[in-house]
Amino acid sequence: MNKTLTSKEAIIAASKEIASQSGISDLNMREIAAKCGVAVGSVYNYFPSKSDLVAATVESIWREIVMGSDISNGNSDFLSSVKYLFEFAKKGTDNYPNFFSVHTTGFGSENKSRGREIMTKFFGELNRNLICILENDNRVSNNAFNDKFDRHVFVDFVLSNVLMLLQNNNANCDTLLEVICRTIY
Repeated sequence: MNKTLTSKEAIIAASKEIASQSGISDLNMREIAAKCGVAVGSVYNYFPSKSDLVAATVESIWREIVMGSDISNGNSDFLSSVKYLFEFAKKGTDNYPNFFSVHTTGFGSENKSRGREIMTKFFGELNRNLICILENDNRVSNNAFNDKFDRHVFVDFVLSNVLMLLQNNNANCDTLLEVICRTIY
């Protein structure tokens, strides 16, 4: 085996390639080492366990699929931003089929919470971005929100539905967009 040096980025790239072809649950240290042309120990130098490698891979895929875009896409309105987010994430799922429904399966049972933590981190970032866009959308009705139905609750609802649509491999989010229109504009 070629004992050339590798990098953390090269290992994650190889891991993402395997995840794209076979799924997150099929990641294994030997195959990744072989793909990088290094000994298995070299992979362990960067990632002490398979769980650490899976976490880094999942985080990289989340970043690529969801955070790789400017969700406002130059638009100042919430509706366009949600539509763009869905379409951008939908394209990302072409590279990583079923990622949204199975990304935690690559973690051992003792580390499933780690997958949820990663997802929660990215949804927190998305949530903050969407709330900011919503607050700056001058088309939103003055009566859209109140003490029982605030912007945070609404954005959580929207993100949960975007994730569900992606998990179910829906082709579009037209119904969600219509609900948003009827609710806040």
